[in-house]
Amino acid sequence: MLRTQVGSVSLQTPLLLASGYITETPEFFMRAQPYGCSGIVTRSLKQRVPPERSRITVPRYAVFGQDNMLNCEWGNEKPWTEWRDSGVRHVQDAGCPIIVSLSGRDLESCCYLIQTFDELDVDAYEINISCSHSGALHGNLNVDELHLEQLMKKVRGVTKTPIWIKLSYSNLLLSMAQRAQELGADAIVCTNSIGPGMLIDTKTAKPKLGIKGGGGGVSGKAIFPIALWCVHQLSQNLTIPIVGCGGIFTADDVVQMLMAGARAVQLYTAPALKGPVVFKRITAGLGRFLAENPQYDSIEDLIGLTLEKTREHRFSSPCPVVIEEKCTGCGICVQSCAFDALTMLRRANRKPLAVIADNCISCNACVGVCPPKFDAIKASF
Repeated sequence: MLRTQVGSVSLQTPLLLASGYITETPEFFMRAQPYGCSGIVTRSLKQRVPPERSRITVPRYAVFGQDNMLNCEWGNEKPWTEWRDSGVRHVQDAGCPIIVSLSGRDLESCCYLIQTFDELDVDAYEINISCSHSGALHGNLNVDELHLEQLMKKVRGVTKTPIWIKLSYSNLLLSMAQRAQELGADAIVCTNSIGPGMLIDTKTAKPKLGIKGGGGGVSGKAIFPIALWCVHQLSQNLTIPIVGCGGIFTADDVVQMLMAGARAVQLYTAPALKGPVVFKRITAGLGRFLAENPQYDSIEDLIGLTLEKTREHRFSSPCPVVIEEKCTGCGICVQSCAFDALTMLRRANRKPLAVIADNCISCNACVGVCPPKFDAIKASF
């Protein structure tokens, strides 16, 4: 029911643990795997780590709004050989796919690592040319089509193992992804963190991240709509699979990614901030969604459902509906209505009730601000 396929890579669920500091070793994944995390993408490995990147600056995270963060994870504190010598085998012994992430900056080293890991029969390589803060400091490969061409010609020539290219949001995203497909990429992963962004501690005037320049990649719920748009655009224009990534915290987020065209998703910020149990909640939520929507036999039936529903503008929609038994009369929706279409009906011996007037223009602001725990206003489209 939850199985999916990214090319030749079979997954028990659509949930993968994305590359980052928590995949420096297999340990975090081994804790997440029983909860429904079906595979791991390793830390982006480098054969030769520059001295300044052999340590990760601190603080490495700056959390804001609970479900968002800046991060400046840009190095390898453990040598790549640990994955070669024991890490890959550890994951394979658990019966799970392993995708080895490689930095796409050093072409010769990338090819060397591919040839080495091919001997271990890994499932795929995710080649990272998308790091937002590292790119700002050392050249942004995410928009460098010449480098992408050189990279793909090199790596495609040394392996038949699937190559996933990891990109991030940019105005060249589609052209980069199309070129990667033309040159033999087997899947596109999108999006990495977006940025760089910055936060400042106003008590000290210091950046909240320890990296030189203070900039880091923005990840978490704040970028989910952008990531979803990226997946939708790529799915409309490519024939190779898309793996969605960016701000995924809930089963509903996963369903949206699948409907936008992703065949699987990767999570990083959610498990990094909430722990491995986030996979349990999402897996259970996916099961509930399918149970409540019996028209879908499996998640395969969800993939790409939205693609044909965005071809034209929509100029009319029924007004939202207030669910009387759920409305608490808090008045938050009234404050959000810029068109005076919402009022609170005062009733004797009963709690107030939100009422929508005929001049409602169906902007749906009230739907968005109604607290999720009440869920008292529903969109009608």
